[in-house]
Amino acid sequence: MDKLFGFLLEVKEELKKVTWPSPQQVKIATVAVIIFTLVISIYLWVCDLAFSKIIDYLFK
Repeated sequence: MDKLFGFLLEVKEELKKVTWPSPQQVKIATVAVIIFTLVISIYLWVCDLAFSKIIDYLFK
């Protein structure tokens, strides 16, 4: 139990040393992730559609 308590105290101290991002940085990063996810999703959707059409054409 002492080890666990000591570990949790160390975690608390280390978390105080962390440089947390500002709310503005978090918003920018969130928007970037959403845009990147949408772009990749659209790209994969187009690839899937193209390959489906090619496969349909080849097996007709």
